[in-house]
Amino acid sequence: MTEVLTLHDELGDDLPDGLVPDETELPDGLTGLLASAVDPLEVTAALEAEGFGDRAAHRYGFDDVFTLAQRLYDTSVRRPPRPIAFDNPWARQGPLWKTGLRYLLRGVLFGLPGLGYVAAGPLLAHRSGGLVLTLSLVLCWPVSQGVAAVAYSREGGARKRVLALGIVLGTPLLALVATALGLAVGSGPAIIAVACAQSFYLLAATAALVMGAELRLLACLLPGTAVTLAGLAWQFQVFGWALTGLCVAALAHERTRGGSDPGVSWIMLGRAAPYAAFGLLAGGLLTFTIVAAYGGYGAPAPATSAAMVALSIAMGPAEWLLTAFRARGHGLLHTSRTPRSFASGARTAFGDLLARFLLVLALLLGTAIGVAGPTSGEGRVFVCFLLLGGALVVALMLQSFGRTAAPVGLCAGALLAETAVLMTAAPDPGAVQLHGAVLLFAALLAYAVVVLGRATTHR
Repeated sequence: MTEVLTLHDELGDDLPDGLVPDETELPDGLTGLLASAVDPLEVTAALEAEGFGDRAAHRYGFDDVFTLAQRLYDTSVRRPPRPIAFDNPWARQGPLWKTGLRYLLRGVLFGLPGLGYVAAGPLLAHRSGGLVLTLSLVLCWPVSQGVAAVAYSREGGARKRVLALGIVLGTPLLALVATALGLAVGSGPAIIAVACAQSFYLLAATAALVMGAELRLLACLLPGTAVTLAGLAWQFQVFGWALTGLCVAALAHERTRGGSDPGVSWIMLGRAAPYAAFGLLAGGLLTFTIVAAYGGYGAPAPATSAAMVALSIAMGPAEWLLTAFRARGHGLLHTSRTPRSFASGARTAFGDLLARFLLVLALLLGTAIGVAGPTSGEGRVFVCFLLLGGALVVALMLQSFGRTAAPVGLCAGALLAETAVLMTAAPDPGAVQLHGAVLLFAALLAYAVVVLGRATTHR
């Protein structure tokens, strides 16, 4: 800075107009700033911060410091520094194979309990029994989703306490609802007992999964899975699944004991409400044709049950892809130089990961439907559940960024529209579900392409 101030005294009135100071005459640190400056105002601020104002700029033949800063900016070569290393909280921990196996295991855990309905086959033969089990299952999803959402917002002992309270309070509530449904449609005590057990299992398994006990939960499922796959008499299958339920209960108790004050407020419960609502709507969309069948609108396609199992298993890889998208978005925040480049990178990552999920789901659907055997309407079921799976994953991506209103609103609109069309025009429920899936997937996809391309969404 001293050199800058003495230069005019040395040259006197012979200072050329518009002379640009060389690097030795610039304030300390300005040379590096010129290489990475994003506009002339940044240079101006740095000059003024060093006391280099209009008077000093005039000594170099410039009207003011802004003009000098513009000249310095124009004559400097942009050499921005390389981005510094950053911690990505969404990056996978450990080797790829280990992370991948964990999410694949979670998918298997989502699908295996479906074998329990084989043991309940004699009960499902009755129209009222199937309706009670289906409706109670749909009503379990919002409770388990809401409990999980609150639990993930807590840590340590508080998380354990939230999960324990979810089981202790949620199970009697769901059992009461299942009992009321059973009595309303004239189901026997056996159906009501299975519905209550189903409610307890979902809440206990949710607690185990939230606490990271995937391997132990798999071990708990082995008795019921083994007797079902062995094709033993249904009485033995019921015994096997009862043993599985006791094991899951013990696991949930072990994982949630010793909790502390959860510190849950009404505000926190309100924030979890959209996730619970989404669980209810997702259940309604997936079981639409099944519930419609019990309402007298025609039996669902035989491949529907196999498609639901395939979609359940696909939710494991879906969780992996959601984490991968969050990791890519976080990385783009540090490496993108313009909002446009960030938007392009984020949308490319979104499309890439969504395409991968749809490919995995297509393979699972094809395998499950193929194993179930050729039946009528399997092609429509395949397309419908592929689109529903894509729509649910897009909705989950949006929810992971706190964008809950649009997914809930669009899913609610789709379910209400399907119900209204079915009740007023009485067409084939499978066709109604397929058209609803197409519109829902298109709407969620269009919204996600816009929102997920914004850097502010990924903060």
